[in-house]
Amino acid sequence: MPFYPALKISASNSSQQKAKKKRTAQRIKNLKKALIDHFKESSVGDNPSESVRIATWNLREYGGSKYNGRDYECVYFIAEIISHFDLVALQEIRIDTDDYDDFDNLLRILGPSWSFIATDVTDGSAGNKERMVFLYNRKKVFFKNIAGELTLKEGGKIKAHFGERIKLEQGLKLKLPTGSDLSGIYGARLKTLGGQKKLDADLEIPLPNKTLLELPEGTHLTLVKNTVVTSPGRGKANVTIPNTISGDDYRLRFMNNIFDDSLRQFARTPFLISFQAGWLKLNLCTVHIYYGDDGKRKLEQRRSEIEMLTKALANKAKTEFKQDKEAFMGVLGDFNIVGKGHPTMEALESNGFVIPEALKSIPGSNVKKDRAYDQIAFWNPKRNTEYAKLDVMGANVFDFFEHVFKKEDEATYRAENNNGLKDKTSFNDWRTYKMSDHLPMWIELRTDFGKEYLDNVTD
Repeated sequence: MPFYPALKISASNSSQQKAKKKRTAQRIKNLKKALIDHFKESSVGDNPSESVRIATWNLREYGGSKYNGRDYECVYFIAEIISHFDLVALQEIRIDTDDYDDFDNLLRILGPSWSFIATDVTDGSAGNKERMVFLYNRKKVFFKNIAGELTLKEGGKIKAHFGERIKLEQGLKLKLPTGSDLSGIYGARLKTLGGQKKLDADLEIPLPNKTLLELPEGTHLTLVKNTVVTSPGRGKANVTIPNTISGDDYRLRFMNNIFDDSLRQFARTPFLISFQAGWLKLNLCTVHIYYGDDGKRKLEQRRSEIEMLTKALANKAKTEFKQDKEAFMGVLGDFNIVGKGHPTMEALESNGFVIPEALKSIPGSNVKKDRAYDQIAFWNPKRNTEYAKLDVMGANVFDFFEHVFKKEDEATYRAENNNGLKDKTSFNDWRTYKMSDHLPMWIELRTDFGKEYLDNVTD
């Protein structure tokens, strides 16, 4: 039950402020009705006390400042949508350790029954200073005091999209063939910082044949174990080294810290939490998978992250959580999946993970509804248990832009001051930073298995 204190109209409010508050209140009423109708159409259950509604929602740069950030109108709309769920996994949340006003405002609107658990920020540029958050209503869901970030073991890490890459900052030099010149104009992604144009993504330039790499002092040639040699005496090896060295018998040993890390953990560390709602026990992992772009190599890193994720979670389900036979393992979040039948989708549906049929029919969870970015999947959902089941009672995505920040509202917002919508700003882009470029995806699961439990006892 959200609270709306900022909507109170006072005598000191300007006519524009009064109009905005009235508009916001009316839009909240519209949202309430739309959400109630939406769940009636999408659910088969008619008793909320016997089910739990779980959602995943990427809230685009929530806490960011682009287009002047989010004001009370936006936060009220977001809170109203969240309040109709019981447990929500949020991605792209910007919460500073000493300043989380934007998120605190959301919590105040939702009310005292709501609580949250957030991840740390993953180091590195791929983490994008984001946190992932589980936000839950304690009247319906309780945290079982088990939480952890999922990391990969040595030997099972994700291959970076760039493969092996050597740094040229410790004495290494490239020598181009005579007459070669790599200077020129290349397609690139740019940003402006301090009045200067800078690359906003790595720019890779193919090197011509016969380019040489001059190695620094301290580099060693290694002959690997089991290379065939001759021996002039005990403890000595006689080796013949050709002028051009290549093949399986040789390696180069460089000084420390010369390679980019090509074997990686997740770009944003997945977050695994244990919850219970009624009789239903859930171990849920929320993720925001590496995006990069749709280039072939970066797509492979994306696919690899998803596959390694399902493998690691399946292993946990089989080992760490095997004693609790009534608990189900689920994963939900922004997987940046391209679409149905794509290798990124196949990676999610591997290692025993299954996307419920009710979610497979959804065209897309982005605003255009043409990409399957967000997903919810469960490990071995049909396995035999003593009484519990993964009983899906409804699933869908909710399109909030049919009710707030509608296209026909563009003129109204352009007439307002200080909302970041400038003359040349795209309204469609602007409104995704006020709400999101993702739609909340949800699933409803049955939580009352009392009859099955009693049947199991008496049979």
